[in-house]
Amino acid sequence: MNDYLRYIYDMNRRVFPIVAGVMFLLCTILPLSAVDLNIDYLDGKLEFREGRDTWLSLGIGDTIPDGSTIRLSGRGFAELSAGARRVTLTRDGVYESSDLLGNEPEKATFRQVIGSKFSSLLKRSEDTHNTAAAVRGAEAESDDFISWEDESADFLLDGIALFEEGDYIGAQEMFEEGSLWETGAIQRECTFRLGVCKQILGDPRGARKTLASVYPEPDDPFLDEYSITMATLYIESMEYGEADAVLATFLDTDPRADSAQAAWLLSAYSLEGQGNTSGSRMSLQKAVNLGPQTEIGQAAAEMLE
Repeated sequence: MNDYLRYIYDMNRRVFPIVAGVMFLLCTILPLSAVDLNIDYLDGKLEFREGRDTWLSLGIGDTIPDGSTIRLSGRGFAELSAGARRVTLTRDGVYESSDLLGNEPEKATFRQVIGSKFSSLLKRSEDTHNTAAAVRGAEAESDDFISWEDESADFLLDGIALFEEGDYIGAQEMFEEGSLWETGAIQRECTFRLGVCKQILGDPRGARKTLASVYPEPDDPFLDEYSITMATLYIESMEYGEADAVLATFLDTDPRADSAQAAWLLSAYSLEGQGNTSGSRMSLQKAVNLGPQTEIGQAAAEMLE
C-alpha cells in the first residue's frame, strides 16, 4: 500500500507541472484569440462572411463570431463592445474583427481611467450650479415669462442641473434650445452638451454629428471636457489623426495639470494607433511626469514597463 501511494505521489508530481503549464498557455492564449464583439448600436447594414462568398446579416444584440470578416454598408455606423472595450465603425468597408481591438496600450481600460477623472464623459462634474432649475420653474409659471437675457442664461444652467439629476431627456431639450438660441461660448457649450446627452441616450451617430459641429475657442470653459471626449471617441473609431489634431490644439493652450495628463495619455493611444511607438512612449512619460501618483499617472507608468 505504501508503494502504491508513493507511485501515485510521484506520478502527480511529474504530471502536475505539465497540466499547469498547459492551463497557463490556455489562459494566456485564449483571451487573445477568442474575443467576442457585441453589437450595441447599428445604423445601416452589418454582415459577417461565412465560407468564401456567403454573407449573413447581423443586428443589434448579436455577437460577431470570433475571427470573422465583417462588412458595413448602407452609409453605416456601428458601435461594438468587448467587455470594457469599445469600437466604433463610422465608414462603410470590410473589417477583420480580430483587428478592431488592436494592440495599443491597454485599450480595454483607457476610457475607464480617463472617465474616472473627467466625469463629463458620462456626467458633469460636481462644481456645477444646482439652483437654476428651481429658478426656471418659478419663472415659467408666470404668464409674462422672462426676458431674452434671462432665458438665454438659463438654457445652459438648467440643462446642467437636469443632467446632474439624471434627467438626460430634459437636459437634452434644454441644451438643444440653447444650441439654437444662444450665441458665443454658451451656444458652443450647449451644443457640446447636447452631443453628450445624445451619446448617453443611445444615439451615437447623432452625437458624433452634433459634437463634430462644435468649434470651441481656446478660452471656452468646456474646452478640456470637449477635447478629452472627442479624442476618446476618435480613438475608439480608429480616427487617430483626428484625435491628434484635437489633442494638439488643446495642449497648445497650456491646460491645467490634470487635463494635460489625460490629454497626454490619449496622445499615447493615438500615436500607437498610427504605429508611432516611440512617440507614444514619450506621451506616456509626459503623463507620468505630471503626476505619478494619480490614477492616470499610474496607468501611464504601467504601460511604460
